Amino acid sequence: MIFVKKLTLAAIFLVILLLFACQANESDLMFVGEGENWSSKVTVNQTDGDETYQIQINYKGHSIQDIEAFSYYVETRNNGIFDFSANNASLNKEGIYQKDLPISNSPSTSVKDEFVIKVEWDGNSEDFTLINK
Repeated sequence: MIFVKKLTLAAIFLVILLLFACQANESDLMFVGEGENWSSKVTVNQTDGDETYQIQINYKGHSIQDIEAFSYYVETRNNGIFDFSANNASLNKEGIYQKDLPISNSPSTSVKDEFVIKVEWDGNSEDFTLINK
């Protein structure tokens, strides 16, 4: 009887330990910002010693159909380690561009980092900063 109680207590302890370990190995950092014509969100997912990225760019104007293609460039302001870009990107009918980036790094992004994004379209350009929320 005592053995069963000890075994049950050990099993409960291991389950709790595993739950905390799983939470500690995964975190999402979300960086958001907006300019006059565009807003953006970059999500950084840090899981098991790996870091992956997703970007979403929203056009805030009303003439979505007038924007056939745009380009963007994103870089970190603080450490300069991370940057990415795309040319000839296109919006969906709601004015949103969303992409999982085919980049993977060891975790280097922190809550204190800031991203700067530059969007270029139809001879126009806009820069703004994305901060962690």
